[in-house]
Amino acid sequence: MAFNESTTISHPPQRVFEGLISQDFQQHVAEEFNASVDKFTVVPPQPAASDTVSVTIHRSVNGEQVAQRLPSAVQRFVKGRVNIEQSEAWSAASGDGARDANVTIKVPMAKATGTATIKLAPTADGTGTTVNVSGSLKSSIPLMGSKIAQMAEPQVGKMLTEMNKKLDAWLTQH
Repeated sequence: MAFNESTTISHPPQRVFEGLISQDFQQHVAEEFNASVDKFTVVPPQPAASDTVSVTIHRSVNGEQVAQRLPSAVQRFVKGRVNIEQSEAWSAASGDGARDANVTIKVPMAKATGTATIKLAPTADGTGTTVNVSGSLKSSIPLMGSKIAQMAEPQVGKMLTEMNKKLDAWLTQH
């Protein structure tokens, strides 16, 4: 099972991209999810439209705060600080401002890895951005890995959609 989510944001692709690679936005959204950003890098630090961009985000969350929201089969794996390591490889912008990213998210405690693609494309009228996110999740925990991935994938998709909604509101304020 995989996830596939689509959201429209009322800002052009360049602004959406700038928001997604903004440390301020990543810290804002982490706080909204009761997490912290422990490491954040963007290379190059001030990318031009013609640049490919690499982003690294390490977040952590208190496992006890999120365990009760997870299926019981997964709760026993969520103890202490749960680290989430995310890397993004963004393409250069196309002529209309569209960009794509390949994303890898690792949760070492759950022996889980998610892969996704993010596609930013201008809306037909050029004033907004359609954000398409698709991907899958795998866990290599013996006997439980496929069940964990199956239960977590819909939640990952919902979380990404919620993050995009928060991005739209954040961009309006900044």
